[in-house]
Amino acid sequence: MEEILRKLQKEASGSKHRAIKESCTWAIETLDSPDATIKIPPYQLREKCLLPLQLALESKSTKLAQQALAGMQKLLSDERFVSVETDSDEKQLLNQMLNAVKVTPSLNEDLQVEVMKVLLCITYTSTFELNGSSVLKIAEVCIETYVTSCHQRSINTAVRATLSQMLSDLTLQLRQKQENMTIENHDALQKFKNQGTSAESLCDDVVSVLTVLCEKLQAVINDNRQLQLLYLECILSMLNSSSPSMHQHKGFTDLIWKQLCPALVVILGNPIHDKTITSAHSSICLEADSPSSGISDHGRGSGCSSTAPALSGPVARTIYYIAAELVRLVGSVESMKPVLQSLYHRILLYPPPQHRVEAIKIMKEILGSPRRLCDLAGPCSSESESRKRSISKRKSHLDLLKLIMDGMTEACIKGGIEACYASVSCVFALLGALDELSQGRGLSEEQIQLLLRRLEELKDGTETSRDSMEINDADFRWQRRILSSENPAWESGNEKSPDISISVTTDTGQTTLEGDMGQTTPEDNPESQKNSLPSPAGHESKEIHYREPESETIDQPDVVQRSHTIVYPDITNFLSVDCKTRSYGSRYSESNFSVDDQDLSRTEFDSCDQYSMAAEKDSGRSDVSDIGSDNCSLADEEQTPRDCPGHRSLRTAALSLKLLKNQEADQHSARLFIQSLEVLLPRLIALPSIEEVDGALQSFSSTFCSVTHLIHAPKVTTVESPRRQQHRAFKPSRGMMHSPGFEGNLNFSFQTLMNADSLYMVSHYTLLLNLKLANSDYYRKKPAQAPVLLKEFMKQVQSSGVLMVFSQAWVEELYHQVLERNMLGEAGYWGSPEEHSLPLITMLTDIDGLGSSAIGGQLMASASAQSPLSQNRKTDDSVVAGVAFARYLLIGCWKNLIDTLSTPLTGRMAGSSKGLAFILGAEGAKEQNQKEKDSICLSLDGLRRAARLSCALGVAANCASALAQMAAASCVQEEKEEKEIQEASDTIAQVKQKVEQKLEQMGKVQGVCLHTAHVLCMDAVLNVGLEMGSHNQDCWPHVFRVCEYIGTLEHTHFSDGASQPSLTITQSQQAHGGLHPDSEPGESPQALTPEQEATLSSNPVIQPVSIQELIKESSKGRAFDFRGGSLLCGTSAAKAVLTLSTQADRLFEDAADKLNLMALAGFLYQLKKASQAQLFHSVTDTVDYSLAMPGEVKSTQDRRSALHLFRLGDAMLRIVRSKSRPLLHLMRCWSLVAPHLVEAACHKERHVSRKAVSFIHDILTEVLMDWNEPSHFHFNEALFRPFERIMQLELCDEDVQDQVVTSIGELVEMCSTQIQSGWRPLFSALETVHSSSKSEVKEYLVGEYSMGKRQAPVFDVFEAFLNTDSIQVFANAATSYIMCLMKFVKGLGEVDCKEMGDCVPGSGSASTDLCLPALDYLRRCSQLLAKIYKMPLKPIFLSGRLVNLPRRVQEQSASSEDGIECILSDFDDDTGLINVWIILLEELTTAISNCPRQHQPPTLDLLFELLRDVAKTPGPGFGIYAVVHLLLPTMSLWLHRSHGDHSYWDVASANFKHAIGLSCELVVEHIQNFIHSDIGYENMINTMLKDLFKLLVACVAEPTEIISRVGCSCIRYVLVTAGPVFTEEMWRLACCALQDAFSATLEPVKNLLGYFHSGSESFSGDACEVKVAAPSLSPSAEAEYWRIRAMAQQVFMLETQCSPKTPSNKEGFEHAQSCVLIIDLPPDKKPNGHTQRRHSHSKLNYCLQQGARM
Repeated sequence: MEEILRKLQKEASGSKHRAIKESCTWAIETLDSPDATIKIPPYQLREKCLLPLQLALESKSTKLAQQALAGMQKLLSDERFVSVETDSDEKQLLNQMLNAVKVTPSLNEDLQVEVMKVLLCITYTSTFELNGSSVLKIAEVCIETYVTSCHQRSINTAVRATLSQMLSDLTLQLRQKQENMTIENHDALQKFKNQGTSAESLCDDVVSVLTVLCEKLQAVINDNRQLQLLYLECILSMLNSSSPSMHQHKGFTDLIWKQLCPALVVILGNPIHDKTITSAHSSICLEADSPSSGISDHGRGSGCSSTAPALSGPVARTIYYIAAELVRLVGSVESMKPVLQSLYHRILLYPPPQHRVEAIKIMKEILGSPRRLCDLAGPCSSESESRKRSISKRKSHLDLLKLIMDGMTEACIKGGIEACYASVSCVFALLGALDELSQGRGLSEEQIQLLLRRLEELKDGTETSRDSMEINDADFRWQRRILSSENPAWESGNEKSPDISISVTTDTGQTTLEGDMGQTTPEDNPESQKNSLPSPAGHESKEIHYREPESETIDQPDVVQRSHTIVYPDITNFLSVDCKTRSYGSRYSESNFSVDDQDLSRTEFDSCDQYSMAAEKDSGRSDVSDIGSDNCSLADEEQTPRDCPGHRSLRTAALSLKLLKNQEADQHSARLFIQSLEVLLPRLIALPSIEEVDGALQSFSSTFCSVTHLIHAPKVTTVESPRRQQHRAFKPSRGMMHSPGFEGNLNFSFQTLMNADSLYMVSHYTLLLNLKLANSDYYRKKPAQAPVLLKEFMKQVQSSGVLMVFSQAWVEELYHQVLERNMLGEAGYWGSPEEHSLPLITMLTDIDGLGSSAIGGQLMASASAQSPLSQNRKTDDSVVAGVAFARYLLIGCWKNLIDTLSTPLTGRMAGSSKGLAFILGAEGAKEQNQKEKDSICLSLDGLRRAARLSCALGVAANCASALAQMAAASCVQEEKEEKEIQEASDTIAQVKQKVEQKLEQMGKVQGVCLHTAHVLCMDAVLNVGLEMGSHNQDCWPHVFRVCEYIGTLEHTHFSDGASQPSLTITQSQQAHGGLHPDSEPGESPQALTPEQEATLSSNPVIQPVSIQELIKESSKGRAFDFRGGSLLCGTSAAKAVLTLSTQADRLFEDAADKLNLMALAGFLYQLKKASQAQLFHSVTDTVDYSLAMPGEVKSTQDRRSALHLFRLGDAMLRIVRSKSRPLLHLMRCWSLVAPHLVEAACHKERHVSRKAVSFIHDILTEVLMDWNEPSHFHFNEALFRPFERIMQLELCDEDVQDQVVTSIGELVEMCSTQIQSGWRPLFSALETVHSSSKSEVKEYLVGEYSMGKRQAPVFDVFEAFLNTDSIQVFANAATSYIMCLMKFVKGLGEVDCKEMGDCVPGSGSASTDLCLPALDYLRRCSQLLAKIYKMPLKPIFLSGRLVNLPRRVQEQSASSEDGIECILSDFDDDTGLINVWIILLEELTTAISNCPRQHQPPTLDLLFELLRDVAKTPGPGFGIYAVVHLLLPTMSLWLHRSHGDHSYWDVASANFKHAIGLSCELVVEHIQNFIHSDIGYENMINTMLKDLFKLLVACVAEPTEIISRVGCSCIRYVLVTAGPVFTEEMWRLACCALQDAFSATLEPVKNLLGYFHSGSESFSGDACEVKVAAPSLSPSAEAEYWRIRAMAQQVFMLETQCSPKTPSNKEGFEHAQSCVLIIDLPPDKKPNGHTQRRHSHSKLNYCLQQGARM
């Protein structure tokens, strides 16, 4: 110090510096005195030394001033001058120093800068106490200096730096105190520090300093920019170094919301001064956002300036940084959110979009950091009282983030390319932060704890996972619709709908419908109420209303806890057939009978609905264990009390008892099933491979069915059948008793309908349910609510693609059984990690991956890295919190993310005219263009990242929109073409367009041009496609779109001769060509046969290069400029297309190989829809067979190479061939694919229909060759159903029909023994074959005599069927077999004549060639039935059984008095065999009158042969039954065919006479054989005889002579032949018949005789005038005269008086037809003056004939 003073002394020469010199000398002396440091206090020393320094500073000499400042610095570092302060204010170091430098503002700038350094040094002295007041004092000097010379760059900076440093030191000191830690280098000095400065006082200091700064800021708000900047920077530096715990200090938060933020808001833009305010509501961004996001922009302020903000860049930037700091400091305080929102509104929504770039760049820093994100959008940490209020206002944590995102999105769209780039990169940073979060990185410990505490809130967010709120919402709406559609009155006006609460008690699973509707029951029906199983909830609960949509954001809106009861608003959803989950029509429609029978069965089942519902009211359960249960929904239930008041009678009571019994039977059978499954489980667990486990489950289902069939095998008995007993008991209306569910035999419904497929499927889902419960630790904890609800279980079972034939009671019982017992646990599976790889467990997890949303979670175990079972064991807190939070943010901002990322791609951004197509152009590399291209590439990158992230976080529901954008981005040219077609309305535009096209073509490089960004994007879609699609099937359409586009690229590239691709590609083409030289040119290379595909994929011709490598390669070797460097043309484009094409193929292969069952079903369903969209003009959502095409057929010529149909067929083939997939997967997939193949087979374009049929054929061949269908399975039936449908729809042309028939022939030839249940649909398909309308005959319908074959190839099918070993197979398809053969008997005429018997087919010989073998197979069928009839254990003929339920009752009512029904029940043993026999005979009898004439004689022979046979087996009763019920009614129908037209009999009479003769002969035989048998057949024989006589009398009464003569002859024959054995009753019947015959024949003669008096001679009549009008005389008239004369003699004279012979002459007969008798009444008898009666002469003629015959 002394040295500096001496120097100063030396420098200060001259008179004007004398004072300096003196003070220096004085100071030096003081310092030099020996006891100076001991006696003199430091402040005096300072005073002495500072005086010369101050004087030197104030002198105008720069030199001196510099010396002085050096001295001051020295002073500060000398311990003699620095002491612990105890002195009064003005004696303190700080004040002395400030006093010394008070001249600063007037110094020159260099000195000012030095002064600033000195000031800063003061704060670093060891004894200096850094507090508010001292900081403010220093600040005063700084600010004054700044005000005077802020125009000087250096001082401007120095002042700002000093202040910032000092203020941040102040706050840092506080922060360290708050965080209880000190920086090491302060440790030594710590002891000197005054211990009194506590954190609180420091905190107050900081706040006071901030307050002063804010006040100063407010003072300069309107004018001084420079000062604004200074104060803002000061504030920023303080905030920067503040600790987040500042928010607990009330003064701090008050300051921010009362002073700081308002000031900032005003600086940013003051609507009072900005004259150009517009409303933001016109903006697209907010408009688009508000409806969809959870929050609208209400409360944000809608003002928006349309001019640039009037503030300078640095000020704005500082404010943005302050805003960012505020988020860190108070972002998590609930009450501060609105303040921050208003600030951010000014920053991001108020300025015009193009002026938001800077703000967005700074936002990037917030959004790119996981911690800042947590402050910005995390749950609020302070739980204040206000929280409860604000929650009721439904404010979300995400409001602020949404505001930022909205501002960005709008800037992106409207702000020009810069803003767009900034927004895109900001979103990219946000995705990066979310990525970090999802891996559990980047959050502080407190934040993690906070998030964990508030996990529930995060889940409450806008939840859109797979079981998202939308679905539940839809359930509610659906329910309401169901309820309201029945009772439209509810909807009228604003009435609220009645309360309905459906309570399900957890223990019993009962359901009661309560509320206004349910209340009707107890009043109306007191006695039924006693019957019911009481529900614990009773009727007290009316408080559950349909909730308003707000409350539906709760996690599981469909379950509400209330008084120990769970309420399922849609428990009855599964009762009704929901079109989405399972659209299989009535439960049976596909089951075991043909289409004609479905209608019967359906009406009959439906008719019992109201009864079942009435009974259900009694039983108190909403499950009716019969087939009807499928049709009852809430609607029916609600209707019941109103619709059938009269049914509450004994009948209902009895019925409900029966229902309860049925229900018990069902529950019992379900328990039995569970027990059997339990026994099997240990063996299943031990099996070493999935195939064996699957086989074991199949044989288990089959055995279980067989055993049940054996237990309930119907016994043959002569006692009344249970059905008859029921009739006795009730005599109810028809339609009530015929549902199999209502059988007296309790097990009937279960046993008849049980098919092994559904058992097999149910056993899978039961074990899966067990595994899920075990995995979520349900059995140990037993929570109130199971992780899998009954509704979900039901839905799974119903949408399994297998026909479900269990009642609801059965499935519910199954569910409750599994909840009660851990079967897997008992069998030895305890969920240890090494057990996860057990084949059984793998097979179960391959169904739905246990709902896992992890990456790979929806793939098959073989393809996925980890088992879904192990993934739940996440223990790391940071990961749990991070994932939940990242997911919450991703869902909340998804729409903004996608909007922003897609803007550059769509070309919507301001300043870009082109959008995506632009990067295909080769424009100059201007910076602007470069920016645009960068933003496009960045956004594609962002989309890829977003898709990957949403997938990883289990919100795959979102991926679809990302993939949609990527797909749209990739398929550019496709859009370009569409646009071109649409525009060009006026001629000028058209001309212009043509010129442009011409120019384009001239400048175009040959071949396909692709931009690297597109290629990368397509590559990305194909890479993530499988994973995304596996979690969310809505992603598939976009993946398919890209694949289709790649297909068309490939097509255009290789079909364009000019651009020959490089060598490698020609190789691959040769390979393709060499593999199948015979393929048509139109067929795509994708349509390789499977074997070729296999060789190709295992050993590809070119090893595919990755896209990334290709792109690197293409940019090598030339300067990388955007003129062409990022475009791929020529060979590199060809390589890229090829690589992509290979990738697309691999994607489809992987989907078929790797997806688990649920994901695979989604994939096939979407592929089916995509294919429908290609082939037809509309798309259907259902997946079952429809009766019509989806819409108008589309032409596929333009995209033949890329048809999704080929992909679908290949995928299905791949699935069928896959050895790793169990049968369950096949069943589900086939149910999705088959209906579409049927639609495609009916497509008008031959290449489509041919391919579809051949796919069906190939798939069937694969399955049949590979799999032997166990008994009681019906999967083969489903396999063959497409053939049946194609033929029945009759939309397909003849070529398709031929292809189908040929396919069937091949399949039967190759694997007839494996067809099993497939025979039924196979015959139904053949039944619809029709012969060609063209002249040529199908080769499969013609016998190849040259080859030594005696019958047409089509009959090989029947031969194969009869040769099957299994009687059960025969039983199942017998009816269809019969119907199909009858088709050949009745003829294959394309044109159905009005009367079948009238058509004379063109080629007679060919036609009988088909008829005779068919009759032979029918004969064999009857013989086989007879054999089976004699067996002790018969199979069940299901088709026969179900078809005939209604018919029997009618018969019984018609003929019960005759005892016929009684007799029939002796034979009918409930197996349905008798019914099949009846069908056979009935079809034959109807055929004799319907079939072509030349078929009638052989058919008649067979019919009577069979009628004789059945009288032996089953027996006489059945024989007589057949005559009475089948033969005679058909004959009388045939008789009435002529409708009085004589010409009909010219052709038909011969066959009719033959038939009637045979009938009489048969009846006579029956009478002779059975009249004396022991069993009393007398009544039946009488009925038969009576019916025969009726028929014969009708013949006699027929005007046509030939027929009436036959009638007479037959009566004579019967009386003569059977007369000897007639009983008295029979003779009585015979006499009555003769009497009827006489009165019928003689009536016209009587009428004629009435006009003559007896004994009259008059020719022209007595009572009136009788004339004959006849044609002029001719030889024929002559002949006729003689004939009539002879007949008259025959009638009126004795035999001896007659002429010897009655001449018969056809011509004469014709003449008689044209004669008319005219009878005129006399005038007095005429009622109105004039009447004539005309009688055809032939009538008289006829009378004479009849008379002659009798």
